Formats: sequence, structure tokens, C-alpha cells
Amino acid sequence: MRRQFIVPAESCARSAAEARRTVLRDLHDGVGPSLAAVALGLRSARQLLASDPAGAARLLVLLEDEIHSAIGDIKALVANESPASVAKFGLVGAVETFVAALRSRLHVEIEVLVLGEIPPVPDAVSVAAYRIIREALTNVVTHADARTCVVRLWFDAELHVEVVDDGVGSAEVTTGVGLASMRQRASELGGDCRVEPGRDGGTRLAAALPVS
Repeated sequence: MRRQFIVPAESCARSAAEARRTVLRDLHDGVGPSLAAVALGLRSARQLLASDPAGAARLLVLLEDEIHSAIGDIKALVANESPASVAKFGLVGAVETFVAALRSRLHVEIEVLVLGEIPPVPDAVSVAAYRIIREALTNVVTHADARTCVVRLWFDAELHVEVVDDGVGSAEVTTGVGLASMRQRASELGGDCRVEPGRDGGTRLAAALPVS
């Protein structure tokens, strides 16, 4: 006897819409910061052309590598895998690689602090933390007009992420697509993500991500 299963059209439409939202969010949080960093690097390279052509050439080589990394992220997104840098370097290494790229072309002093030992965590947690940190740093260098920024990572039953800058803050940061995406990533893991004024001015982002 042949059985026929009927999936309601409304359910299919909801699934398709959710899939589109997921892809758009991953593009915004993953490839977006990579391309923003490359754009900043190209601006720096253009400024170096007259005064330091060799330095401009070295920077262009780095930017070429970053473009290839962004292409890898797109391929990973299509294959539903972890971002290329997280898969290659782990969470901390991927964050430090992204921060090193920003340092090479900006006047913002960015420090990464790992407080204590961070045990292995599920891939979904590592990817969420990495995406949140990248989006937060992109907001800092794009909107905050900051001079310093500190990224802190620590583990205490949950994986904690903190990004603190001494900039002016921005309404776009606290109400835009990026914050909604960061909050959603944390919420999907049963955690939370919030943005608030820093103790000494600037902005503080804090996220807590459960690992089970």
C-alpha cells in the first residue's frame, strides 16, 4: 500500500523564509566583516602608495590572502561548515588572526585577552562566539571612533565574550541588524548577548554562551 505525505504549503514557506534569514545573517556576520576589513586595508594601501610603496605592496599581499579567506568562508557557508579560519586555527586563533589584520591598517589598539583555560567547546558555540566578536569589532572600527578596544574570552560553565571600547558609541550599533543577529546567535544556544555603555565611556558588549 502506497502512503502519501502532504506537507502544508504554509510550513514550506516558513522553512524557506527561515533558511533565507539564516543565509543572510551568516553573510552579514561572516563575509561582511571580512570585506569591511579588506576595504579598510585598501584605503591604507592607497595612502601608502606615495610614501611607502614597499609597505603598500606588503599590505596588498595580506589583503589578497584575506580575500581568499573570505572566499573560503563563502564556500563553508554553502557547505554548512565552520568558517575557514575557525576550522583552521580554533576560536582563539581565528579571533587573533582577525584582530592582527585590523591592527595592520588601523589606529585602534586592539588587545585580545584569554582569561584562564578555555576547554574544547562545540563547533556551534565556537562559530557563534567568533561571529559575535567579528561583528562587534567591525562596529568598533566603523562607528565608534575608538582609540582602544579589549576583547576578553573566558570559561565559567559558559563561554563568555566581552568586547569593550573607549569610543563614542552609536545608535546604529545598539539598534541595527548586527546587534539583532548577535542576540539571535546567543539566544539559539540558550545564552544572551547585550550591549551597554562602558564603565568609563565607550561601549561594552557581553555575551554568555552555554556549551550544553
